[in-house]
Amino acid sequence: MKILAVDDDPTILDLLRDCLTPSLGFDLVCADSAEDGLAKIDEHGASFDCFLLDIMLPGVDGITLCDDIRNMQAYKSAPIIMITGSRKHDLMDTAFRAGATDFIFKPLNGIELGARINMAGMLSDSLRREREAAHTLAELSGLMKVRVEESFDLNVVGVDDLHGFENHMLRLPEGCYAMSLFAVKLPQIRNIFETASPAEFCRQMGLVAQATVAALAHEKCFMGYAGEGIIVGTVMGRHRIKPEEIQKDIEDILSHDGTAARIGGDFSADVTVKLVSNQRLWSGLSACNTLRDFLGRETVPDSTSTDRTDGYTELADGL
Repeated sequence: MKILAVDDDPTILDLLRDCLTPSLGFDLVCADSAEDGLAKIDEHGASFDCFLLDIMLPGVDGITLCDDIRNMQAYKSAPIIMITGSRKHDLMDTAFRAGATDFIFKPLNGIELGARINMAGMLSDSLRREREAAHTLAELSGLMKVRVEESFDLNVVGVDDLHGFENHMLRLPEGCYAMSLFAVKLPQIRNIFETASPAEFCRQMGLVAQATVAALAHEKCFMGYAGEGIIVGTVMGRHRIKPEEIQKDIEDILSHDGTAARIGGDFSADVTVKLVSNQRLWSGLSACNTLRDFLGRETVPDSTSTDRTDGYTELADGL
């Protein structure tokens, strides 16, 4: 397992070298600044399986470095573990928003470090097998399938896929948070799916996601695309959101910024926004479970659903 560790404290780097040895199957590369870390990535390419980043680096901090790494195509899903001496929720929340997947706290504990690295290793292996399977399928068919029910990355900043959204929620520090759970649905999604190419289908859903992000720009929120034309999300805070106002804002954006014209066809700017529950306090786990239950009710399997395979390799372009 190849790991890049970035920390300006030589003692921490020495401890990592003592714990993550080649005899245990680790290939550790160390850097003492964000700039040095980026240089190491340039030097080694897409070969790292995991990253250990100190939050408080001189110059460019660890959270910014985390965001830079997460924006690299090769490392969009790579495990990134933040090293910190602080337990401030705001700091950890900022790191999660930048793409961190886990935390380890100073002073480092060898047992905890090993457990965190092992978890990251299992995630890295799973991602590698997933990539290999995807590449094999692409080589065999030359095409990839898309289904209306599936969750996938819309390539819209502020909207993750469902797995990424749930990962963020489940990694919130223990406790209850004031938040509202909501869902945005494009009712005509199946008509669009049946009449549009895969690339057009994903572009259309991406435009709706962009409008949703814009309508909620003043809120602290997290969102994920769940498939079936449904975006689920949470708005953090004690205030009560007004779904009808959010819905109107989204529809206004879709109608007035030229989105409908760019989409064309039978697309209409109508969306449905609803509160998933009137409950106000949630843990990350309870929020995920409630949203899953909601999706189970909303996304009843359709026996007529079909795969779309024509041209899906172009989906990432132009979203």
